[in-house]
Amino acid sequence: MKKIAPLFVGLGAISFGIPASLFKIARHEGVVNGPLLFWSFLSAVVILGIIHVARYHWLRDQQTSWRQILLVMAAGTASGFTNTFYIQSLKLIPVAAAAVMLMQAVWLSVLLGAVIHRRLPSRLQVVSIILVLVGTVLAAGLFPITQALSPLGLFFSFLAACAYACTMQFTASLGNNLDALSKTWLLCIGAFLLISIVWGPQIMTAPVTGATIKWGVLIALFSMVFPLVAYSIFMPYLELGIGPILSSLELPSSIVVAFILLGETVSWAQIAGVAVIIFAVILPNVWGVWHQRQLE
Repeated sequence: MKKIAPLFVGLGAISFGIPASLFKIARHEGVVNGPLLFWSFLSAVVILGIIHVARYHWLRDQQTSWRQILLVMAAGTASGFTNTFYIQSLKLIPVAAAAVMLMQAVWLSVLLGAVIHRRLPSRLQVVSIILVLVGTVLAAGLFPITQALSPLGLFFSFLAACAYACTMQFTASLGNNLDALSKTWLLCIGAFLLISIVWGPQIMTAPVTGATIKWGVLIALFSMVFPLVAYSIFMPYLELGIGPILSSLELPSSIVVAFILLGETVSWAQIAGVAVIIFAVILPNVWGVWHQRQLE
């Protein structure tokens, strides 16, 4: 499991990059943000709930307690906060600026992990984080910015980054005695409850359409079901700091998917940024394998 963990965590991060384009397509079809988020999280809860029941992995048989169940559900609200803050930031600042701020989750997650586990990241991981941030600026097409940036918009996107960092750390450190799919289901329930409360007024007034449900299910698969399952199962097998670095693959994924589905233009600077991020992701993993072989 330890050998394939980086692959599946990376695939989970790539999956996180797909919904941004799906959100745009859904908006073109007249779908409103609140109901779209509601049906996305509801679909994730239903899909994972069906899997949970079909596998007969009941919570009462997993040596858990109500305190732990509620704690994991509370941790799931981080995913709901990420989506909520990010959507709010996009109303006020350009996508490029919001994407760069969201990727601050890389160093925030490493810092949070260092505090939780009381272990400093290695120098190689610090170098990788710096490369990720440099690549992020290039890949997002941040420069040049021709308009003033809203401080409130930057604040919302930074809050989204904080929530995303918490999501990565919570999936790695909480409820590891639970079955991975059961843990993911509880995380999604927590996120769904938060979305229902925050977006309640819009959910109650907006009409429910077939497009809303269709895009909600698709977004649920790519933004919650697959990535959260991948994170829950494989993140605990990674060394401190590797998971957040792998999560930066979300940005290149967003750019590639937007190019394929939306026909958005990609500059050479963005391609260079994607290459830098991929190199930063590969570096600590390849170095770790090489170093392990040297020790053997």
